[in-house]
Amino acid sequence: MRILIIGGGGVGATLASKLSSLGHNVIVVDKDKDKIDRVTMQADVEGVVKDAADPHLYESLDLRTVDMVVAATDRDEINLFVAAISKMNNVKRVLVRVRNRETVRLLRMIGVDLAIPEGDIMANILLSAIEGRYSVVKIVEALAGEYAVFSRSISSLSKVVGQTLQWLEENLPPTTKIIGVFDGEKLREPESFMVLQPGYIVIMLASMSDVDKIMELFK
Repeated sequence: MRILIIGGGGVGATLASKLSSLGHNVIVVDKDKDKIDRVTMQADVEGVVKDAADPHLYESLDLRTVDMVVAATDRDEINLFVAAISKMNNVKRVLVRVRNRETVRLLRMIGVDLAIPEGDIMANILLSAIEGRYSVVKIVEALAGEYAVFSRSISSLSKVVGQTLQWLEENLPPTTKIIGVFDGEKLREPESFMVLQPGYIVIMLASMSDVDKIMELFK
């Protein structure tokens, strides 16, 4: 796919690197030349130094040839503008990083596929650690049902303690995806050989209908 990422900061750069390694044709846009230099050194991507708020940018990129746009800047107003202009140009898929929950409502009005309220996600991850239970952040309403990001803190009595992440993946509902594990110090990428320990927080993307099955597994 030809994927356009607006924003070359930590989120945009990491995503660009991973998408490029999977064989996608990735373009990263940021007005900060240093950020573009860093991301183009780290990954095989095309870098464009330009202000995302400039409408001429999207004419030069020819959005008609873009399969997906990811608005990943740290400013909701810029991400909203990017989403709107992408939809006007009939981009097939538009994903948006969001800080303000009110922006989610506006994005849904223009038909954005996925709006990720990062503040809610991080707050709920921390809540699960503090209270030792699961918490849920609904991030998208899909035609086949509602999906959410779940964070589940592992207690010392949980049957998943000592099991590998591969074991957990094999026992979760098939539509559930583990997207990260917080080990108390840092957020780690899911690796099949990782051994789950008390206090770890497992972060998953799953169907709301599967929540009971998922939580039962962690008891």
